[in-house]
Amino acid sequence: MPARAPRARPAWRRIAGRTRRALHHGLTVVDHLRPSRRDPLLPPAHLRIYYYRTADPAAFAGACASARTEVLSHGLAPHHRVLDVGSGIGNLALGLNDFLTATYDGLEIHPEAVAWCQRAITPRYPAFRFHRADVASRAYNPAGTTAAASYRFPFENRAFDFVMLGSVFTHMLPDEVAQYLREIARVLEPGGVAVVSWFLFDEESRPGVDDGRSFLAFGVRHTSGVCRLHDAAVPEAAVAFEEAFALNAIAAAGLRVRNRRRGAWATGRANDQDVLTLVSDPELGTFN
Repeated sequence: MPARAPRARPAWRRIAGRTRRALHHGLTVVDHLRPSRRDPLLPPAHLRIYYYRTADPAAFAGACASARTEVLSHGLAPHHRVLDVGSGIGNLALGLNDFLTATYDGLEIHPEAVAWCQRAITPRYPAFRFHRADVASRAYNPAGTTAAASYRFPFENRAFDFVMLGSVFTHMLPDEVAQYLREIARVLEPGGVAVVSWFLFDEESRPGVDDGRSFLAFGVRHTSGVCRLHDAAVPEAAVAFEEAFALNAIAAAGLRVRNRRRGAWATGRANDQDVLTLVSDPELGTFN
């Protein structure tokens, strides 16, 4: 089927976007002018709203606990070296700060989030380090200097035992995803694990999307033919991939799928994504 022509964003979405940006700006000013007497490991309100759409500290605490539960369910051990791609405002880092005995590295494109983590978390937990990835994204970093399709992670080969990408590929296009998968394979130790969340089209999820029941519409077919977009004007806002593309790209990178957990995003559950557990060596398939 040919790609649909890009559609103008509805007026209500433009207004909602401007409102969120104005609120974020206002809270940013307040946070800088009048810092609250809060937990030093609680990100400022404007960053919590940016990432979680609420300033409620309980929402951030819940995100930290949920991230910890996710990685532990995939076999993370205290001695594993962790790479968190899309580390945000440190929810996984703070979920693991009393667990890891090895190292944690967070990679994130949002400069203010990286700066806050470097300022608040690293001095208290020196083994937890944060790095800025100045990768271009029309949705999240339009002034970025590096194309995601050619970006190289700033780490040596085999530097990690465990890589986490939570809701990263849901905001990337096909050639970018393929490059990140190659980089994941490069930085993982043989037998290491990567946990990656996606919106994946298959025989189970497709009917919900086609019937309009999914969490996001995904009504715009990308010219590549292997993914659909939620917003043609800002393609990276949300992306759903054909499962066949994902599996082929994973195999081409030298990774293999060990497990898949289906999410309920296609039947309307917000942000309940599909999760693939990948291993870096098809001959090993174990995680010690």
